[in-house]
Amino acid sequence: MSRRINHKGFTMIETLVSLAIATLAITGFYQALSTGMFMERRSGLQAEQMLVATQIMDRVGDDFLLQPGQQDNGVIRDMAWTLVVSEGRTADMRLGPLQPNEVVFVYVTVNSPVEDGAPVTLRAIRYRETPL
Repeated sequence: MSRRINHKGFTMIETLVSLAIATLAITGFYQALSTGMFMERRSGLQAEQMLVATQIMDRVGDDFLLQPGQQDNGVIRDMAWTLVVSEGRTADMRLGPLQPNEVVFVYVTVNSPVEDGAPVTLRAIRYRETPL
């Protein structure tokens, strides 16, 4: 007659499998957390770049001339910016017919202070100032 021995507890294989599953879960959580932190930093940087571009755009016509060919450069909050006033529109602008010398196109590009950041470009269409 054989006796059955009832062992209580986990085997070594069950323990290793549960540790592997726990490791995968913790790794996934860590990756999600680090991706979230990266995205938060990137969106904050883009928001600051957009703020600088908006500040420069607001000064066009007052501090910067609204003349085609006008180009200015500067640095605000460690971000280099470039302003270009042009008569030419880009290919993706869908505008109706315009009178000659009616509008100018203003482009403000703000470069990221970090090396892997992308520049932000703000475009606007402004009516030329007409003499009274």
